[in-house]
Amino acid sequence: MPKYTNSELLKGIVEQNQTVLNYLYVNVFPKVRKLFDKKGVDYDTANDIFQEAIILMFRKAKSNKLDSTIMVESYIVGICKLILVNQIKHEKKDNTQIVPMPEIFDDSVQMIVSEYLQSRRRKLFLEHFYKLQEDCKKILMSFFEGKSYVEIATEHGLISEEYARRRKYLCKEYLVKSIKSDPLFSKLLNEYDDDLFETH
Repeated sequence: MPKYTNSELLKGIVEQNQTVLNYLYVNVFPKVRKLFDKKGVDYDTANDIFQEAIILMFRKAKSNKLDSTIMVESYIVGICKLILVNQIKHEKKDNTQIVPMPEIFDDSVQMIVSEYLQSRRRKLFLEHFYKLQEDCKKILMSFFEGKSYVEIATEHGLISEEYARRRKYLCKEYLVKSIKSDPLFSKLLNEYDDDLFETH
């Protein structure tokens, strides 16, 4: 299997070139797997994190927000480490020593992992949002769009502004309760943005 330059790897990631992706899997994933083995991380988890790192790099490269001078292979390993560290941080409640971060972690890597965490929270929210009754989804969507309670009442055929406020509150409370009952919520608790559910 031929060795690629950094620019070729970035181009391959952006274009989702299967040969390049296979190259990364064959040559970079074993490094991630070996590193994670020492931390007791199973194969499936390591593989999931590796795939997530590739997806995050794809998004960054696609939007031209990734420095073209980076060492792609080292960068992917670095992203995988940061994702793992963030997972450990939210799964452990003691003071377990976490692997120190190498110097390759610049602001752009931190931004990528931040986006990863945001996507996890967004996915959790949407999973529970779409389980709501249809009227609750519509009322909350209107609320999230910044509409007033008068507008919400008119738009959804509610009898009064006060009733619209009450319906929004009940729907919001049901959604929050549903999300907090999800085991994933405790893992993301320190990152969770409760402002989304504030009652105005």
